[in-house]
Amino acid sequence: MVDVFLPSDLREALRIRASRGAVPFGGGTDLMVRLRRGAGAVPEFGSPVMFLDRIPELRVLRLDPGALEIGAMTKLADIAASPLVHPVLRDAVLCIGGPALRNAATLGGNLCNASPAADTLPFLYAFGASVRIVSASAERIVPVEEFITGPGKTSLGPSEIVVGVIVPAWEPDIRFWRKVGTRKANALTKVSIAAFAEVSGGRISAARIALGAVAPTVIRLRGAEKCLEGVALVELPGKAAEVRAECVMAVRPIDDQRSTAEYRARVAANLTEEFLRIASGGR
Repeated sequence: MVDVFLPSDLREALRIRASRGAVPFGGGTDLMVRLRRGAGAVPEFGSPVMFLDRIPELRVLRLDPGALEIGAMTKLADIAASPLVHPVLRDAVLCIGGPALRNAATLGGNLCNASPAADTLPFLYAFGASVRIVSASAERIVPVEEFITGPGKTSLGPSEIVVGVIVPAWEPDIRFWRKVGTRKANALTKVSIAAFAEVSGGRISAARIALGAVAPTVIRLRGAEKCLEGVALVELPGKAAEVRAECVMAVRPIDDQRSTAEYRARVAANLTEEFLRIASGGR
C-alpha cells in the first residue's frame, strides 16, 4: 500500500512534500510508464504520492508584462486551445499523443520527466523559458536549460514543487518547428527542432535553434546561432555548410529502439539547413 495525499492548496502541498517526501503527481502519463512493473501489475511507488490536480495556483495561464506564465498543472489540451500561447508551442503540444492523453498530461509533467525527446522542450529552450520552483521557505526561478540536468533528471529539490513555466514574450519574424517520427500522429520523437529568427534590414539580427532527441538533453545550437547573426536573408543558403558543421559538432545522438545515431545526426543537420531555406524565403 502507498499513502496518497490530495492537497487543496499550494501551502498544504508544500508541507506534505517537505514532511513526507511525497512524489508530485500531475497527469501521470509519463510517471505511470516510468514506474510500471509489467502487464497487470500496479506501478511501484517507493514514496507517498501527492495528487496536485486540486490546486488552483498550479493551473494558471496568465499573460504578464513581458512573459506568459503557464501553471505546472495546465493540461496540454488547454495549452493547445489557448490564444495566449505561441503558435509553435501549440503545434508542439498537438504532436504529443492523442486527444485523450493531452486531456490528462500536464506541462509540468512533460518538463519534469526530462526526456530529451519531450516535444515541448525545444520551444522552451529556444525561447529562453524559466521554471518557477517553490519550497515552504523559498522560491527560485531557474532557466529550463539549467533545470534539466540529464535524461530523466532535474535540479528539483526533495522539498520543492514546480509551480509553473515562464515563457518570455517574443515575436520572432521567422519560426520553424518540425518533429520527425515514425508517423505523423501519436509517435515518439526521433528528432525535433524549434528555430526562430529576428530580421532587421533584411538581415538576421538574432537566431535561436534548439534540437530534441539528439543528446542527453535538448540542446541549443549556439555556434550556428552566432554564425547566422548579421547575415542577409538572401545569403543564408551560402551558410548551409557552416551551419551543418556546427550541428554535427553539437549533437550526441544514440542508437535506440526508435532510431540510430547516424540517422538522427543526419536528420538534425538536414532540419537546420531547412530552417535556413525557409528563412531565406524558400518553400
